[in-house]
Amino acid sequence: MLTLSTLFLKNHILRVPMKYLLPLSLLAAHLMADDLSTLLSGAKTNVRVESSRLMIDKAQAQIDEAHSAYFPTISATGPKTISGMELGAEITLFDGFRREALLRALRANKEGAIQSMEQERQNVLMETIGAYYDYLNIQSRLEANAQKCKELDAQVERYKVLVQNDLATGDILKSLIASRLAAEYDDQNLRIQLEKNRKELELLSGLRVQKPIGFHELSMPQIIQMERHDLRSDRASLEILEHTEDRYTYLPSITLSAKHKKMDYQEYDTMGGTNIQPENQNEITASLSMTLFDMGRISREREQARLDALKARKLLDYKTKKLQNNADIALLSIRSAEEALQAANAEVAAREDAFKTIKARFEAGLVNTTTYLSELTQLSDARAKGHHARNALQIAKANAGYEHGIDLMSLVEEKK
Repeated sequence: MLTLSTLFLKNHILRVPMKYLLPLSLLAAHLMADDLSTLLSGAKTNVRVESSRLMIDKAQAQIDEAHSAYFPTISATGPKTISGMELGAEITLFDGFRREALLRALRANKEGAIQSMEQERQNVLMETIGAYYDYLNIQSRLEANAQKCKELDAQVERYKVLVQNDLATGDILKSLIASRLAAEYDDQNLRIQLEKNRKELELLSGLRVQKPIGFHELSMPQIIQMERHDLRSDRASLEILEHTEDRYTYLPSITLSAKHKKMDYQEYDTMGGTNIQPENQNEITASLSMTLFDMGRISREREQARLDALKARKLLDYKTKKLQNNADIALLSIRSAEEALQAANAEVAAREDAFKTIKARFEAGLVNTTTYLSELTQLSDARAKGHHARNALQIAKANAGYEHGIDLMSLVEEKK
């Protein structure tokens, strides 16, 4: 006998066997995400990636269709004036290597579709990583603002007591309350930004984002010599143009056809027998088709295809150099981000020490409210800046991996 668990849905009671609760809980956990690894796993199957995958299926269908040119076509007809039937078959034995050129172009097209899908996957992963650390930046600013609010709340309560006992003036309390209200306004704006980033993450990953999200440090990308997927896709496009050039040729086509006719002359005027043909007829015909003169049309089409391929090659060379420059700059950005993080951490430590001193002097009445609030704001900003610098370093790592064509999932998996 199964133990039942009771779930309340509005005014109805639904009894669910315990054996179904575990799979449901696992499914719910699968649809939730609170770390970068889970978000990226969901982003790999983003609708943009899956739509690109459809182009691979389309390219394969085009290849299958092109293969049909090597098989015979079979037809059946019935003469209008004579009862009977005609069966025919036709096959192209040679077409000047046009079929082969088309197949090579279609195979290159499929390879281009595969590489385009992989590049789109990289694009989505990079966008997800950027959105993840943007989310953490807002989350860190919220945490820093919460610490500021906590400090202000304590001072507001302290000065309420002092003012009630005529130990402090009301203007200080009003300044503290005004700063607390401003911090609350900042909190509301930050929460709106956080919600915007959360929706962006959910759109990219297809998962529900749990709050708060934990920080994940990416591993340093291992730079190796490899070509990015978008360059491979462009190279495949260049191959398509080169193979298209081969389709323009003056070589002949050879076709073999065979027909079988069966005639019935029962209701046909044979003109006294002079118009009667054999009841069963078989024909085999070999034909050769070749363009002898076309005012240079084919050669001009071939030259146009060659120029298209030449243009594509030059653009590919230019893009390769440009991406290499971007990759070099991305590596330099990592070093810059590391130095920025060190500086930010040093600033946080300095601001914390300075605030302790100012706070003590403020409570002793040795500095005014403006100085205290200024130092508190600078401390809050420094803390947020420190978190931002840490996140910026991770984005710099991801960008370096992206520009060098490294699988971005490896930056997460290797760090585990």
